[in-house]
Amino acid sequence: MSRVTDAERYARQLSGTALFRGVQEDQIRAWLIRSNASIAEYVPGEYLFRKSDTTDRIGILLRGSAEVNRESTDGSMHMSILKRNDLFGAASLCGGDETFVTDICCKEHARVLIIPEEDMLDLLSENRTILQNYLCYLNGRIRFLNKRLDAFSKNTVAARIMMFISSEANGHQYAVKSYTKLSESLCISRATLYRALDALEKEHKIRRNGKEIELMEE
Repeated sequence: MSRVTDAERYARQLSGTALFRGVQEDQIRAWLIRSNASIAEYVPGEYLFRKSDTTDRIGILLRGSAEVNRESTDGSMHMSILKRNDLFGAASLCGGDETFVTDICCKEHARVLIIPEEDMLDLLSENRTILQNYLCYLNGRIRFLNKRLDAFSKNTVAARIMMFISSEANGHQYAVKSYTKLSESLCISRATLYRALDALEKEHKIRRNGKEIELMEE
């Protein structure tokens, strides 16, 4: 990791992120110069955060992409894909000795702004806009997790799939990035996923076209 040396450049990019939205670039630049925030580079396969980490910090993905997975004794559950300007690590703040809750692995060369807990808490106490942005981010994460819980509370695999796709769809369209990742997200095998999708299509609840799934009107 290295200290931020091009504050002008990064202030411009950060102004378009969820955390700094609505904050003037000169304010962001001044904060970057005085803070302990740093820039870290990652290569594919390298971990940005590990479940075993205890260091409290927030990250903003400035370039590249990363995959978020939750590991357990039952295997790995795919959670989401982080893209440019995405914020991550909120669960690590004020966690004491608690470890991070997921593993975040670099998919392609990534550049990350690392904000230590102390600097993040200073930001939240000094700037009302950033505080509101952060609370909106946390609200979004809570809603995301609640939708996942709703999907897993359904009694049948087909019902879980419908709930999951409905919560992730753009209108009536859901784009499958990977059927393997979708099965992992639902904690079912690919074979079970395909059987359930075939059944849903026969019941005219969905229509598939390759990796595009359309939710049919009821």
